[in-house]
Amino acid sequence: MKKWMLIFSPLLLVLTNNWAADSNTKTDSFSYSNRTIMAVFAHSDDELMVSPILNKYAELGVKVYLVIVTDGSKGVTPHANIPAGDPLAKVRAKETVCTTMTLGINPPIQLDYEDGNLASMDHLFLLNEQIDSLFNQYKPDVVITFGPDGSYGHPDHRMVGNVVTEVVQEGKYAYPKQLLYIGFPNEVIESLPSLNTEIVNWYKKHLHTTQKKFLTYRIPYTEANLKTGREALGCCRSQFTSAVMDEIFIIMAQNKGLLYFRPWLGSNTIKYDIFE
Repeated sequence: MKKWMLIFSPLLLVLTNNWAADSNTKTDSFSYSNRTIMAVFAHSDDELMVSPILNKYAELGVKVYLVIVTDGSKGVTPHANIPAGDPLAKVRAKETVCTTMTLGINPPIQLDYEDGNLASMDHLFLLNEQIDSLFNQYKPDVVITFGPDGSYGHPDHRMVGNVVTEVVQEGKYAYPKQLLYIGFPNEVIESLPSLNTEIVNWYKKHLHTTQKKFLTYRIPYTEANLKTGREALGCCRSQFTSAVMDEIFIIMAQNKGLLYFRPWLGSNTIKYDIFE
């Protein structure tokens, strides 16, 4: 990967925050240590899509929290040979702790809903209340979650993104100031090389991509952040073999040192810092 793709000068422009009428321009008093990111995902391997960014901002002093909604108890894989139910849920919980430690972020917030069953009305009402409570407790400046596509259309992914969005648009609090949906430009899939593992080829085929014009948050990360993300994915041994992990990060590397996000309210301005 070429160095010039990974190195970006600090932004000096005054940018308007589309979230509210107030300006969100960085000033001399801006400090990453006063900022909080909360990433909310369905399963304990979903964070792999944003892991380089979580690591990057943790290193800058940002308080980073990972919320995992389900217990992963139904994610059985042949290579792990762990039965569904409590045995697998316990393994997945330990793997999530390993992931957060490797990324250098705060311990995970695990809500332990039954894997694959978020669509029930009881679960959705309770999840709404819990997400609302987490926003009130941690006061995140930025929340990252799934967009309507759910990455590759997984129902749990879509449910989590929908509930997070619902809580944000209720507008009870002055936070989060920004809601971002992880996205992959159409060009990523078009430029991918041939892959060897069945699961990653399936993912390549079913990954839902987005027109680049909507992905206006384009956040740079370093090769070291990418490497740390790969190491964090190594915690998810119950889900992926090493060969699969390597090929997942071949897809990640196609972004050439950037992770793309679509802001909930949209933007016509390209932004290179998650707090703009």
